[in-house]
Amino acid sequence: MSALLIAVPLAFAFASLPHKKLGNYFFTFVTLFNILALLLYLKPTQLVEIGGWSAAYGIALVLDSVSYPFLIFVNAILLVISLTANLEEKYGTLMLVLTAALNGIILTGDFFNSFVFFEIIAAVAYIIASHKNNSYGAFKYLIFGGVGGTLYLIGAVMTYIKAGTLNMAYAGFIIDPSVVPVITVFFLIALLIELKVLPLGLWAPDVYSNGSSITPVVLGSAVTVSMVYLFSRIFFNVLGFEHTKLVSILAMVSIIIAQLGALKQKNLGRALAFAAIAGVSVVVAGLATANEEVISASYFYLFNDAISKIILFTVFAYTGHRGFKNDKTTGIIFTIASLSLIGFPLFTGFWAKFYLIKALFETENYVLPAVILISTIIEAGYLIKWNVDLWYKEHKAQESEEENYIPFAGQLVLLLLAMVLVLVGFLPDIIYSQTNSIATHVLDAKTYMDVILKGGM
Repeated sequence: MSALLIAVPLAFAFASLPHKKLGNYFFTFVTLFNILALLLYLKPTQLVEIGGWSAAYGIALVLDSVSYPFLIFVNAILLVISLTANLEEKYGTLMLVLTAALNGIILTGDFFNSFVFFEIIAAVAYIIASHKNNSYGAFKYLIFGGVGGTLYLIGAVMTYIKAGTLNMAYAGFIIDPSVVPVITVFFLIALLIELKVLPLGLWAPDVYSNGSSITPVVLGSAVTVSMVYLFSRIFFNVLGFEHTKLVSILAMVSIIIAQLGALKQKNLGRALAFAAIAGVSVVVAGLATANEEVISASYFYLFNDAISKIILFTVFAYTGHRGFKNDKTTGIIFTIASLSLIGFPLFTGFWAKFYLIKALFETENYVLPAVILISTIIEAGYLIKWNVDLWYKEHKAQESEEENYIPFAGQLVLLLLAMVLVLVGFLPDIIYSQTNSIATHVLDAKTYMDVILKGGM
């Protein structure tokens, strides 16, 4: 049944080719189907061995207590995008392919298929990034992404040579520990490129601010969440986490540079792009501690960051720098997301930062909390400035601008998302209990291996 999460989006993508307008409607239907299937019919723990081949030699799809909540979150994000984004005709088909690839990279239990899905995600991202003649940004992304894909493939090949299998669990069980640090470097660089950690994420500002209107929404939310999952799976369940100090230092430097970069921007799109880099860098820095409580808080932080960025990037895509005097509902939505991202009390972001800093203090890590607090001050400075500018900006309405307002249905969905940020701010345990469970299971490499190893060699 879990294979349908990949097969159904691909089938509808092919079905939409003769009639591209149908792609947008199929996209909404498929994401809704995926969520209902996950909630009503699919439960962890399940192992699907495609073609009857044992997991050691064939394709294995693993639905466990880590992949399951990530799949729900990613497909919920895609459903929101399908309801709020202004998709051009061809993009519906692309988003269906992307849906299949994102589900695939979360479900797959082998390195080869994770590479295939990794490249499909990158290919779709290149296409939507090249919109509006953004050749420079798309080419920069292509170079960085090409390097990342090549390094990921080298890591997978080296794993096969040294372990004799591409299955993640088997490889983690039998691989020679002496080669793990080298293999780790290849996977690490590849994933840090996609996670936009500076300097490996230098492609992001041009792509986010100059691509299509859905580029930053998709890359900054659904793709980022799936890459955080893959990062967690490889380094916690398969290879073990090498080079933690280096990753932590790199991520902390990325946080400060990205926030300072956002502070300098005069274009809201570029400011939000740098904010996206800073947000995922905080998550990577937290994961690098390899501590259960910190990892749980990092996933909570990711939840707030992804939802806030969906709102902020979608509002910017429709309204640009026009201001909110004639569109107060959109302004309220934008402000709620901004305040949650900053971490004001009574919003989800407050608890995300509180839990993360608290967990770091308990591990006697005082450097990352200091970096997060400095980052928060900088973030508050430019986001409050942008809110003031947009709320009080003088604007002369023009007839041609009416089409740029967010449609009522889109406003309603974004308002519901904003209310989620408020609701979780009052009841944080709704999400924090889930992230605690994910963190517990993601560090339990033995259980992950047992799920796959029960199929035998």
